[in-house]
Amino acid sequence: MAKKSSGSSTNYGIVKATAFWGIIISGIAGIVTFVFQCLMKWGVINGSGVLGRLVSVMNLIANIALFVSVFLAAYQHSKGKKKVFKALFWIFSILALLGILGFNVLNMF
Repeated sequence: MAKKSSGSSTNYGIVKATAFWGIIISGIAGIVTFVFQCLMKWGVINGSGVLGRLVSVMNLIANIALFVSVFLAAYQHSKGKKKVFKALFWIFSILALLGILGFNVLNMF
């Protein structure tokens, strides 16, 4: 007799996929940011204007990609917990997202 599939295995697959792609996107954005910052520090390119904003945007993309993967893993973990843990999850998820967006948006201007 075949086993019934619970939804948790497909949810776990989504968490693994977002973690994988979050690391890939963050790594690409991180290396691009590193190269541009090195070139700006060495004086090869000027860091003001478009390139400075590009570095900030790449940093924002990296942070959001990692946030999404961590958010989904934490959400899966908090689903089976008590209401207090669920409330803490949502409060700190919102604070983390605001921190990521606020810090990176301030660096863009």
